[in-house]
Amino acid sequence: MTLYWPARLSLLLHFILLALVAVNLVRVLELPVWLALVPPALALGALAATWFFLATRHALFTCLLALGTIALVAVALVLAVPAWQVISTGASGAWAGRMMPMFIAVLALHASNLWIATVDSGEHEQSLERLARLLYGPGILSSLITALILCAGTILGLELLARSGAEVQAVTRRFLERGVIPPITMLLFFWGMLLLLGKSWNGWYLRRVLAGWRTNPRPRVSLFAASLDALSANPADLDMSMQLLWRRHEESWLIPRYICWAVPILGFIGTVLGISLAADGIRRIIASDAGLASLSSDLDAAIAPLGIAFDTTLIALSLSVLLMLVLALVQRSEERLLATLERRLQETLSDAAPRL
Repeated sequence: MTLYWPARLSLLLHFILLALVAVNLVRVLELPVWLALVPPALALGALAATWFFLATRHALFTCLLALGTIALVAVALVLAVPAWQVISTGASGAWAGRMMPMFIAVLALHASNLWIATVDSGEHEQSLERLARLLYGPGILSSLITALILCAGTILGLELLARSGAEVQAVTRRFLERGVIPPITMLLFFWGMLLLLGKSWNGWYLRRVLAGWRTNPRPRVSLFAASLDALSANPADLDMSMQLLWRRHEESWLIPRYICWAVPILGFIGTVLGISLAADGIRRIIASDAGLASLSSDLDAAIAPLGIAFDTTLIALSLSVLLMLVLALVQRSEERLLATLERRLQETLSDAAPRL
């Protein structure tokens, strides 16, 4: 098995990031320092066993991706605890200050996972499936786990901002004191953004492969270039192959489009919930026998849920506008890439036709 220097660098950086995440987990949980050596040792053992028994690049990268996903799940579970404390009680204790280094390491680990999933050409895959995998975008599960980490980190960051002064509390309380709908909205927003950014990265990588095809081939993209060669070598199957790629392109947008639809719907659910709670409060005031002395405080408590109604809608619609903009830009870029790919393949067939 031959590993070119980009693959070796990916292996080294990914292992270093796994070790950093383990160290930060131990520090956050206030465990003995020596326990930070256990996850890297287990990861090194898993990589060594994969290298010894399977001895394929794809198996090695698959093992790395599995280890990265396990690390992300562990961090997500740890971050979910203080984030839920902020949502339910309004404070996370001393958790938030210890989270930032691990938060940065996790973002780098997700980027490393995305890079490895892209450069892992998949020797076992057919040429057409290899290209279709790039169009399909990043892993849905790993993106969801990273989105949960981003959402929890944002909640903890907003809590820290709220402690800094009363000027920013008017903003932070709209996210932290309006129930679970704003955090769920942020979770969907980050999930959609990660999927779209991952698709944008895959498109950029495929565009580089296409630009260097038959002009400046590089070892690390040789399998993708071979996939293009295989498509151009079968004129009769080219139309069918492009139809499959376009179909995979359409299928890959199902989850991002659903997220873009669900984000504003959550805002409207928050509106209905807030108005319903306010209506119940006003109904109780009308039905009660309390005097005018307590009317002011009772009325204030009754209309307080209207803040949920308006703030959740404001947050959801604002995030939806940004998410829809990114979706439109990435979708347009990917459609142009597919059109360019089809044109290049047809030009290659046209150039080869006179020689046949």
